[in-house]
Amino acid sequence: MAVAVAPLLEPGAGRHEADTAGERAVLWNAVDRLVDCAPRLSDLRAHGLHLLAARRWRELGREVPLELRQAQRGAALVELMVPTLLERLRASCSGPLVLMKGPEVAALYPDPAARTFRDLDLLVPDAEATQRQLLAAGFEVTGDPALYEDIHHLRPLVWPGLPLIVEIHRRPKWVDGLVPPETDELIAGAVSSALGIDGILALPPAEHTLVLAVHAWAHVPLGKLINLVDVAAASCGVDERELAATAESWDMERLWHSTRGVVGGLFFGQGRGLISRTWARNLRLVRERTVAEAHLQRWVSPFSALPARLATARMAREVKAQVLPEPGETWSAKLRRTRRAIRDAPTRVSEHDRGLEMQGIQGPSRKGVE
Repeated sequence: MAVAVAPLLEPGAGRHEADTAGERAVLWNAVDRLVDCAPRLSDLRAHGLHLLAARRWRELGREVPLELRQAQRGAALVELMVPTLLERLRASCSGPLVLMKGPEVAALYPDPAARTFRDLDLLVPDAEATQRQLLAAGFEVTGDPALYEDIHHLRPLVWPGLPLIVEIHRRPKWVDGLVPPETDELIAGAVSSALGIDGILALPPAEHTLVLAVHAWAHVPLGKLINLVDVAAASCGVDERELAATAESWDMERLWHSTRGVVGGLFFGQGRGLISRTWARNLRLVRERTVAEAHLQRWVSPFSALPARLATARMAREVKAQVLPEPGETWSAKLRRTRRAIRDAPTRVSEHDRGLEMQGIQGPSRKGVE
């Protein structure tokens, strides 16, 4: 399926360095405008834009709050640790190590330290064998083992004394109902990492862009602006026809079409589509999703990412989950929670959740491992 939004350059046009630089300039100017219109610092934090905001405010000569200055120092420290940790990982195991997201996408930002992350996602041919090698080399497991059974990556690892988490992936995180590309296929096409560390690979730009696009949907659909900034940054300079062809080969045309439309509208002046005018309208307003928007998102977002049959089944499951009590929840508790949700329909989700907690009402489970 061809992407039905106009690219900054015509498909097939020469992507010279100056063209790509111009495209990136448009992107970062748009990001600055979004930062400028955010109603609250809490909204910037919710969307992962707070460090970009700190950079923007410093450039404008505005006072940067202490909490953001502290966050900047922490992010800069993490950035300094990444090469050392990757070199240790490379020396501790054999076989290809393909870095996804995190520092690989941060390298595309004007200031890599403005793209915060807390883990290193590494795709490998044999996750279990790599995990064993790293444990033998001194890495340690962390986190509740029950959370990592039969998912896309193994139980996280840490190196003693370093705050970064290492996740060894069997496959990329993917949207339920869609089939991820074969790991061997991704690794076979890997290229040198943007970080320039010997033995550390990365996905080619088109493939990485699409993996980032799926990540923007896989936990909470289009939940954070920063994930869409990632997609936009990774796609700069990539031919639209290559992206569309790869999306088709991975059977994710609908998801890519929807993502590209939202990205084009937010950052490249290509108009507001239905998604940006309905359940994801909070993105252009740079605020947290409201309770009403969150419910609408759960009901209708599957139709923007999945084939119609799968989307219909997903919507039916979501409606059922929202109508019936949670496991172990009484009907009276469910009705109290429903009344509160109706009253709080225009309220930000985090504020609604705090209200439930203050009333001693158990909120809905929102489990998921990224």
